[in-house]
Amino acid sequence: MDKITNNIVNNISKKDVSGTKPSYNKEVNIESIDQSISSNVVDINNTKKLVKEMAQSAPIDVDKVAKIKEAISSGKYPLDLDKLSDALMQAYREMKS
Repeated sequence: MDKITNNIVNNISKKDVSGTKPSYNKEVNIESIDQSISSNVVDINNTKKLVKEMAQSAPIDVDKVAKIKEAISSGKYPLDLDKLSDALMQAYREMKS
């Protein structure tokens, strides 16, 4: 038996698996159900607004990006072709699997 199954089996109390029928409380508190459901509801309009705000303020250093682009276009950005080819091959292998 593996560790997960063994852990589950050992942590279940005997009364939970005793074979007796569970007793159900027939009284239902509708208010607590409503609160539970409402806490799990997501307003799509708020989500769209949040995503739009996040997209406008992406954590990108525009100055650094401009400097790197300039260095690449002028041929002054150092490239390690061995590292680059290894990374491309690794990405390819991950994509294939």
